Amino acid sequence: MGDWSHSIFGCFDDIGTCAITYFVPCYTYARNAQKSDTTNCCVAAVLFFVPFVNIFCWLKIRGNIREKYHIEGGFLSDLMHILCCGLCALVQEAQQLDCDPMAAAHGVVRN
Repeated sequence: MGDWSHSIFGCFDDIGTCAITYFVPCYTYARNAQKSDTTNCCVAAVLFFVPFVNIFCWLKIRGNIREKYHIEGGFLSDLMHILCCGLCALVQEAQQLDCDPMAAAHGVVRN
């Protein structure tokens, strides 16, 4: 089992994603949903504004990311990160999804 490529408080490791998430969190949420193969970005952008459904979907997004990258954790830790540090969790997920080891090996950056 692995760990996240950036800590939960590593928001400022990518200042661009951090700024976008601070001002337009639905964009990062939808982008994370699309990249984690959870749902379509347009559907996720709408779900972001539906109370309780957004948290359920977000737990699914975070769970899919953990599964895809073999990251330790579970439902309760995901829920605590989402409820206590939501914006930081969004940035952490985006940074993980942007960190593609195959792209880095070939000098390609994928966004």
